[in-house]
Amino acid sequence: MESPAEHRNTIFPGLRSWWWLTVALSIFAATAAAGMTAKSFGPLAPELALDIFLSHGRNKVLIAVSEAIHYGLGPAGALVLVLMICGYLLWFRRRPVQALAFGSVVAVGWLASTAVKILVSRSRPPADVTGALIAETGNNSFPSGHTAFAVALALAATLVLAHGTGQRLAVLAAGSLFVAVVAFSRMYLGVHYLSDVIGSVLISSAAILAWLPVWNNLITPRIFTLPLIRRFEARPLHQR
Repeated sequence: MESPAEHRNTIFPGLRSWWWLTVALSIFAATAAAGMTAKSFGPLAPELALDIFLSHGRNKVLIAVSEAIHYGLGPAGALVLVLMICGYLLWFRRRPVQALAFGSVVAVGWLASTAVKILVSRSRPPADVTGALIAETGNNSFPSGHTAFAVALALAATLVLAHGTGQRLAVLAAGSLFVAVVAFSRMYLGVHYLSDVIGSVLISSAAILAWLPVWNNLITPRIFTLPLIRRFEARPLHQR
């Protein structure tokens, strides 16, 4: 039987069945295959038309926002943001397991996109055609790492930090808007195709869906056997 502490740190108890792992792996594999298909169209794929359309008459405000997202959610900025949130949960909220849960969800969703980038190895949209505002080189277009990180961050906030149906729905709605803005910014800068950002949403979500049964069934029960965690969880709430 779960202890109260274990139940509190189970990430969305409804997603602990191992059947979710099968569903997640199916979505992951299908999306990776779709990425390979998109790659087969070459750099002048039909979806390039959207990037070209967005490149006409760019707005200075949208350019500034898009560039801020590019640098702010790049590898260094994203890592600092996650460490800050985990540090807050650990040192100010005194919730080490919640910090580990949040960090693991973001890491799984984010790193999954890196793995698929290597697998698919799709070239970026032609910079001279899209008028790219950011220099992005290499065969790492599918999926978008920035969008995948945004998805992972939004889902981590929804699943780990939010409590209750109403709060989770509100956080999910705000997170979805955040993901949409990040995804738009990647195409607005001319460095990703539409399928890249859509693929990011599916890849990151599938990876996190696969991770939840692992965390809930294998990690949560065992992490509370660690002496430090047991002593912490045994302390009265007013002393934490």
